[in-house]
Amino acid sequence: SMGEFYDEAFEYAQLVESKMGIDSSEWMRNQGVFMTLATGFGVAGDRAYKMSQQLTQLGYDLSSFYNISVEDAMKKIKSGFAGELEPLRRLGYALDIATLQQVAYEHGINKSVNAMTHAEKSQLRYVAIMEQSGNAMGDLARTVQTPANALRILKQQVTQLQRALGNLLIPTLQKLLPIVQTVVEVATELVQRFADLAGFVLPEID
Repeated sequence: SMGEFYDEAFEYAQLVESKMGIDSSEWMRNQGVFMTLATGFGVAGDRAYKMSQQLTQLGYDLSSFYNISVEDAMKKIKSGFAGELEPLRRLGYALDIATLQQVAYEHGINKSVNAMTHAEKSQLRYVAIMEQSGNAMGDLARTVQTPANALRILKQQVTQLQRALGNLLIPTLQKLLPIVQTVVEVATELVQRFADLAGFVLPEID
């Protein structure tokens, strides 16, 4: 989903993982969804990339600031970015038409929100979300040593460990799986033959 920005996005995700302990795979998955949303709304590639990166970063900060799960924070931002009011409203955000119109006026845009394209509305929602997130921005970095965030980072690091172990075992699994599959197939055939000899018939279900 990152297209031509894949290398840049991957490098940044790796940097975040090394500096903050955030699982780069989870980061890239979330950023990919934001990128897909933005480009789907018709936002230009470079602008969509920057928006996806900053919204992903904001998700982790909201998780820290409001002490909610990363998954919940990302869902709320995705919903708000897509135009759903309620998820972010529960955190105090205002993304209704009147608020968006005021944001547009403050940035020198006199066009009516109702007359805007999907791309224009999504960028306006993005601006509104970022401008209302002043207190939360950077919260994960500021409070990374607190017990709650330390546990979040530990959970991410355990996920990274599990992936590393999985990668280590993949070559062995690739060799063993065909053998296991063959054994299962033979065992299944033997059991079926035994059932046939024993006169087993599947009952009719009414």
